[in-house]
This record gives sequence, structure tokens and C-alpha cells, in this order.
Amino acid sequence: MKIIVNIVPKAQMRARHGVVNGFSRTYKDKKQAAQEEALMALLGPYQPKEPMQGPLMLGVKAFLPIPASKPKKWKTLALKGIERPTVKPDLDNLLKHVKDCLSMLRFWGDDRQVVGYLPHTGKYYSDVPRWELEIISLPGGQL
Repeated sequence: MKIIVNIVPKAQMRARHGVVNGFSRTYKDKKQAAQEEALMALLGPYQPKEPMQGPLMLGVKAFLPIPASKPKKWKTLALKGIERPTVKPDLDNLLKHVKDCLSMLRFWGDDRQVVGYLPHTGKYYSDVPRWELEIISLPGGQL
């Protein structure tokens, strides 16, 4: 299954903590909830009728916008994939964000089914910010 979602990739944010009536409470930041809703709305049409079963391989390409402040030569190298993002957000948090959204939409039963990442998984630059996702079901049955 291959999916392209035209939205600026965002990373999973840290959980927020607060005290309500003397009890500690953990919650998602409003920005995080809005980002999840936007991504899930775009992923919704690709949602399988039944969650995928067994071990899965996940490929995630996060295409980030090219910084406007960079010189033209640098931008050309970025478009060719020679210059890669080494700035925030970090790849782990990008993967966490997209995996959480896929889990909430029940693309799979649990994200523990993801046993590995495809070789092209990473952060890239593009004129068209987007997520490119690929999910491959491996032979081997149920987890």
C-alpha cells in the first residue's frame, strides 16, 4: 500500500502535564491534536476495511519545505537529495506521529506489528511538502 499525503510533516509533540483538583493530568497540546486531525483526515480515504494483520514493514518519507533563507545552489542540492534535513523535527518524532495516526485509523491492530522500516525511510527536502508512506505486509502470519 502506497500513500502520498500533501501536508507539511509535523513531529509528535511531548505530552503536557497539569494539575486539576489536586490530581495530575496528562493531555495532548491543542496544536498536536489539530495536527493529528488534519493528517488523519487526509489518510482516512486510504483506510483499509479491516486492520492489516501480521508483521509489517513501514516506509516513511517526510518531505520538509526548503528554507527560503538558503542560497540557490544549496536549494538545488536539496531538491536532488544531496542536502538532507539535519534540523528539527527529528526522525523519531516524525515516525511516532505518523504511526500514531495510522494506529488510530486502524490501518493495523497495533504498531508493534511494524517490525522494520524500509530503506528509503527518512527526512528529505521538497518544493511540495508531503508524507510518502508505504506499508508492506510480510509473509509469516499473525503476531
